[in-house]
Amino acid sequence: MFNRSKPADSTSTEQGSQSGGERRTPPANPTIARPPRPDIPGFSNPAPATAATETKADVPPSEPEGSKLIVGKDIHLKGEITSCDVLVVEGKVEASMNSRYIGIADSGVFEGDCEIDRADISGQFDGNLTVRERLIVRASGRVTGTIRYGEIQIEAGGVIAGDVQVTGTPKPVAKPAETPTVTVASPAPESSDDNPSAASSAAE
Repeated sequence: MFNRSKPADSTSTEQGSQSGGERRTPPANPTIARPPRPDIPGFSNPAPATAATETKADVPPSEPEGSKLIVGKDIHLKGEITSCDVLVVEGKVEASMNSRYIGIADSGVFEGDCEIDRADISGQFDGNLTVRERLIVRASGRVTGTIRYGEIQIEAGGVIAGDVQVTGTPKPVAKPAETPTVTVASPAPESSDDNPSAASSAAE
């Protein structure tokens, strides 16, 4: 009775319905999320990479806590240093001090007298240095003068010269040269037989 016209695009509609709509092209390099590995004795998941912590070479990490004085580059300091636990030398210092720690950077120069618990030298020191505990001379360090120390560590390239001794070790005392002793024997008294004059006098 009624002639129903077939849609002209029935074939494409059927194909579209069979394919489930539009086709999406998968990405070229799909990223696959890896599940965390199970807890295995002796195994630990690697920690994410982090930026390396920078350590300032001019201030060694072994310095103690306390009052600190930093003599920067292009600064020249002269005098006596007191009430200072930590001295960091990047410039030039001509002084005397008695403290806990001194660190001399590559560009640092210290001239004078220094009594210290610990010393870490990458620059130059010239004078009288007494280190009660540990003296470290880095590869670029140069120490000259009268040096006393409890312990010492010298890296390859480091220089130490002068009167160098370990603290507590007495300097050997030279023995005076022994003077040879000569014993002179006294002459024996003459007997009466050998001296006739003495015998005649005795007879009278």
